[in-house]
Amino acid sequence: MRESQLVANDAAFFYLARSGRSTDWPMWWVFDSGESPAPTGEQVTAYFGARAAALEPLRRRIVEAPGGLTHPFWVADDSPVESHVVTHPEGLDWAGCQDAMARVLTEPLDARVRAWRLHVFPGVRGIEALTGAGTVVMMHTSHALLAGPAMTSLGEALFGAEAAPVRIDGQPGVTQRPPLWPAAIADAVRIPWRTVRFLSGARELSRRVVPEGEADWSILAARTRTVLNQRIGPDRAMRTIPLDLASVRTPGVTITSVGLAAISLALQRYFEKHSLPCPEDLSAFVTIAIPDVEVLGVNRIGADVVDLHPGEADTAARARAVDATLRERRGSASSPRELDRLRLIDRLPSRSYRAKFGTLPPADPPPLAPAHTILTSIRCDSDVALTLLDSRFRFAGMLPPVYPDIALAHSFVGAGEVFAVSVACDPAIVTDPDVYCDMLRNAFAELTTRA
Repeated sequence: MRESQLVANDAAFFYLARSGRSTDWPMWWVFDSGESPAPTGEQVTAYFGARAAALEPLRRRIVEAPGGLTHPFWVADDSPVESHVVTHPEGLDWAGCQDAMARVLTEPLDARVRAWRLHVFPGVRGIEALTGAGTVVMMHTSHALLAGPAMTSLGEALFGAEAAPVRIDGQPGVTQRPPLWPAAIADAVRIPWRTVRFLSGARELSRRVVPEGEADWSILAARTRTVLNQRIGPDRAMRTIPLDLASVRTPGVTITSVGLAAISLALQRYFEKHSLPCPEDLSAFVTIAIPDVEVLGVNRIGADVVDLHPGEADTAARARAVDATLRERRGSASSPRELDRLRLIDRLPSRSYRAKFGTLPPADPPPLAPAHTILTSIRCDSDVALTLLDSRFRFAGMLPPVYPDIALAHSFVGAGEVFAVSVACDPAIVTDPDVYCDMLRNAFAELTTRA
């Protein structure tokens, strides 16, 4: 792989975006001005402009090779940082701010033009857990550029006193003049050899017997289709619920498992409210970090399906059952067999990757329903105090892309003393997200009270 070229896994996110899917990754930080006036949009824009050196690893965009015969390259983006900052009207209330953030999710980035934007919402009123006016800074980025593991470092680069450059593990270099034609010709000549090599590796992998006790992540069983399993439209709604981190800790159960159990309860009650059956195989597609695997590029994450055990009536027992399933499945995405499969897929010619990921399958007939919702979870552990022009950091959030045929997604972000639960959905399918979020909040309270 050439120094400034995307690895296949990162290129796949670019191809997915080109197919019409929403693959961008949004994350945001919320600051409290207390009794002081909140900084203006102009002040925040100038603040980020002064941090250009710390944001240097982000200053790049994608350029494609002729004919798509090899994966794209990163080229330097010399546009000023200020040109990436979008300032929204001052004084929105929290509901209006979240509606504006949801609209950002409907405007996908073209990483060939701009791989990231910073959206600033100054003087936001009525944010839960704040004592004064809030400032919300939302990073909207291409998933080919960075992923969840970089969120802590990005926060330090944006808001830490020292403004250390953002660290993105697995990031390739950047160039002014990528070798587009030589690379395209070289890889075109190698297509037959790479195809034979891939087919040989696939036969070898298929002959291996999965060791007893090791999960075979590549096999996804079809789940019962629900109202959430249909092709989503272009609109989005999003909500964030900041909870006290200490209040959601439960002895013997991970916080992520508590959250998954809360999602299980909320979904079950949401189906009941709408007179819909709750499937016995209710499940969530959960992202799993896979550190130190170079073939994955910057997206060092996998995923697996976790059962949510809706048939367990006792809420504490349900949380324990979810926790047991999550612990069992955590290793599946980084098992030796799965890593061998990822290395094998990396051998595919670029054109094959484009054909697979660059086309959105038709909605009819409906594709396999692998799960009923999505969850991504991250803990932002940092020794660096975050501030924004004397405003105090309070909490952070993010959202995974909404899957083309899963209309509801969740995220958990633990930062400081707050555990932020965020929800994104297609409002044409989940027509009452505030009702669902109330159910989710109540489920968290019920689980932690009865633990």
